[in-house]
Amino acid sequence: MKTSNATIGSILAAIIWADGEYSDVERTTIGEIAEALGLTEKDLSMNVTAALVELKNMDESKATDFAVKHAAKVDDEETGEIFQALLQMALCDNVLTFGEVHNLLALAEALDIDQDSAVLMLCDLVKSEPELEVSFEPEDDEE
Repeated sequence: MKTSNATIGSILAAIIWADGEYSDVERTTIGEIAEALGLTEKDLSMNVTAALVELKNMDESKATDFAVKHAAKVDDEETGEIFQALLQMALCDNVLTFGEVHNLLALAEALDIDQDSAVLMLCDLVKSEPELEVSFEPEDDEE
């Protein structure tokens, strides 16, 4: 990959951040994504963890800006692969949240993937996840 591990880790972390928890299934998915992208799991995991520390005290707007800034650094030839990895991360816990969809669409735009294509790619992946639960409730900003 021409795109750095730090960049990939940062945008994956933004998807993890959206649901508020770095779960075991998300940790496992990082390994699967690393393998699919030809990266070492250890390096990618370290970059995700470092980005999650940065994201920890951000609100949704700042977290989206963080993700978009890093998405802009993705090599043009790798945007499709990276977006597929983001979709996999968003769906790995079998719950698709309002925040995750918001971040996915913002990241698609930053990756120069038009919104229609991004939605179709999401729909294609959703149909392969029969257990998927969709949450239409926006997350509370109060924690």
